[in-house]
Amino acid sequence: MKGAKGWVLQRITGTLLFAGLIVHFSVMHFSGSRQITEEFVLERISSPYWKAFDLAFLSSAIFHGFNGLWGIALEYVGGPAWLKLSRTLLLASAGMLMLAGIYIVTLR
Repeated sequence: MKGAKGWVLQRITGTLLFAGLIVHFSVMHFSGSRQITEEFVLERISSPYWKAFDLAFLSSAIFHGFNGLWGIALEYVGGPAWLKLSRTLLLASAGMLMLAGIYIVTLR
C-alpha cells in the first residue's frame, strides 16, 4: 500500500503492536507470583477476549510487516513485471500466514 493511507496504517499498526507487546509481556512474562501453568494458558486461549486480542495482534503484525516489505519492494525492485510478482508473492504469503494464524487461534 502506498501513499498517505499506507503511511497512516503503518503508524497505527506499529502503535497497536507496541501496546499489544506491553500486554503480552505483562500477562505472560511479568505475572508476579502467579506461575504460568498449562491450566493458565488453556484458560487464556479459550477466552473470547484473548482470542480477539490475539487476532488483532496477529493482524497488526502481518499488516505492519508485509506493508514494510512492500515499501522495500517499491524502492528496490525494478520493472513493473517484477513489482507485480513481488506484490503477488507478498499478498499470498500474508494471506497464508493470516489463515494459519486464524486457524491456530480459533482451535479452542
